[in-house]
Amino acid sequence: MAPETRARSSRQAEDLQVELLMQQLQDQDELSEAEPGLLPERLVTLDRLQEAEVVLQPWLSGRSTPRELTLFKADLQRRNGQPEAARRSLQHLLRLHPNDLQALQQLVLLDQEQGRQRQVTAELTARFKGLEPGQSLEIGLPLADLLRQNGFDQIAMRFYGQLATENKADARPLLALALLRQERGDSESVHTLLKQARQRRDANGRINPLIEVVAAQLGLSAARRTRSEPSSATASPEGSGRP
Repeated sequence: MAPETRARSSRQAEDLQVELLMQQLQDQDELSEAEPGLLPERLVTLDRLQEAEVVLQPWLSGRSTPRELTLFKADLQRRNGQPEAARRSLQHLLRLHPNDLQALQQLVLLDQEQGRQRQVTAELTARFKGLEPGQSLEIGLPLADLLRQNGFDQIAMRFYGQLATENKADARPLLALALLRQERGDSESVHTLLKQARQRRDANGRINPLIEVVAAQLGLSAARRTRSEPSSATASPEGSGRP
């Protein structure tokens, strides 16, 4: 069978499946809980984004909307050229789930596509400042990662340093900072940060195994060096304060 024929047959088969699901949609009692997401996903596969958004609406207008469907709708709205509608969907979800990282990721992407760099930093910084002490690491670390992934290195470094200072038994902020420093070509700071990380122990007195993974990933042996070297002022997390 020629490639064009196979592609046409595959498209026809997918169209038939969509038509069947659309027919079932007319009688919602026949739909299982899993199927509301199946039909939009199939429509997205066929690049029928506006139809996918329409299909989602009956479930999104109900009293209890699954979080995943709200995220899906916001993504469709963004891709359909409706940034403000997508923003409203995400902001509504974040009011219900203030620390939903997937919603925050979508909001950051939306702001970046619109050139709203200041809004990205302001939003993430405000959320970081508002974290409760028990949330500072588990939520603060992904927030700092979001900043790093979107090019806000200086703010991310400040957050990593603060998290390292506030969580003195956890090596993860130091490891994240080491990776960022390596990306910026600051090898001396990386050596220092890895050595500092090895001095940290969990509640059972164990060293975080990620330290050696990161050291290997960076092609470094500094984590095991025993020679003494002064701590770089830029590498040390001490003295960091709330931004």
